Amino acid sequence: MASTFALPAVGDTMVEAVIDEWFVGVGDDVALDQVICTIETDKSVVEMTTPFAGTVLQLGGETGATIAVGQPLIVVGAQGEVSKPPTGQSAPAPVPAERPLASERSPAPPAGNRQTGDIRSPLLRRLAEDLDVSTDELVGSGHAGQITRADIEAAAAAPASPGISMPAMGALASTGPVRAMPKVRRAAREQGIDLRAARGSGPAGAITLADLSIDAIAPPAGRRERLSPLRRAIGQHLTESVTTIPQFTSMVDVDMTALLETRKALQAREGGPIPLDALIMALLIPVLRDHPRMNACLDAENAEIVLHERFDIGVAVDTPDGLIVPVVRDAHQRSTAQLATEILRLAAAARDRSIPPAGLAGATCTLNNVGAVGLEQGTPILPVGTTAIIAPGRARPVVALHDGVPIERLVMTLSATFDHRVVDGGD
Repeated sequence: MASTFALPAVGDTMVEAVIDEWFVGVGDDVALDQVICTIETDKSVVEMTTPFAGTVLQLGGETGATIAVGQPLIVVGAQGEVSKPPTGQSAPAPVPAERPLASERSPAPPAGNRQTGDIRSPLLRRLAEDLDVSTDELVGSGHAGQITRADIEAAAAAPASPGISMPAMGALASTGPVRAMPKVRRAAREQGIDLRAARGSGPAGAITLADLSIDAIAPPAGRRERLSPLRRAIGQHLTESVTTIPQFTSMVDVDMTALLETRKALQAREGGPIPLDALIMALLIPVLRDHPRMNACLDAENAEIVLHERFDIGVAVDTPDGLIVPVVRDAHQRSTAQLATEILRLAAAARDRSIPPAGLAGATCTLNNVGAVGLEQGTPILPVGTTAIIAPGRARPVVALHDGVPIERLVMTLSATFDHRVVDGGD
């Protein structure tokens, strides 16, 4: 009997995910807990494993497709079985496959006797269709002459024979392989449209029939970029914050002389880097103990303030994909050197998107070092579910009077944003 694996919520805020890459295709045999694909959520890229063993009957979507939590991700059953949609759900969109079952496949040709057109994977067959590559005369470089992804992409990138193109189109929109279904390519040929001039609105930039209109392929006023799941999540989270939380930001200048001397001494003692975030976090813990409402959250429904007894501090990390905030657990139980090690580890994991969703949730307070990107001060937006966020700025030289004598000091502006429903300026 076919078993359907629905997309689970792997994070507190996850409602949907984008299929990043499939590792199996229809007709493949899968084992229990085998990795079948990767998905991109609003916070990270996660490997998905199947809770069922058997033969893949259907996939819940193509690479680049967005599916909601609870929708079918994969259907697994016995060879030759026909899957049926579960009660109350529609069947997942099947990925076309023409590969015979394992019992029907002919043996692979021996190595050294490479054949043309030997393509067994339905995913590669679909890729060849999308890139308009004929595999009939393509020589495979894989094992036993099998055609690989690299063979198809190389053929797609090779110079093509002159074809029909639209006049006065200007610069072509695409300089690489064009993704389009066969019916779209056929319609383009019938209309005399060069697909390289069209801008795809489908999954992974694929060109659809709607993209073939004259208006769609006319040069636009500006370049468009599709928002990533992370960028959408950031937008939704911050919009919720500024529209539901009355917040204010306070700033104060602090003398950095002693702190920087301490940092220098710690680095010499530990023999490694001590990020400024680690020292500020170490100093932040006793402040939060003295002011517990700044390490809290508001339960508005029950008109209660939840005062946390744990100190799990979020650390904002600037990554190429956007701002990610991993959490330093039990910061109050770590030395400054241990905080430094953990902050550096989390920052590296954030940049390569390897942090699991659980590592990005549950912060009781947040530290956002805007000085790390060259800013002297900022007005950080409060993360939903907390009451305070601290933003140290870049240290700068300032001449100040000390006992009537002008002295140059390194000064830093500390900015802090608070939930005004819980914290007042006097606090």
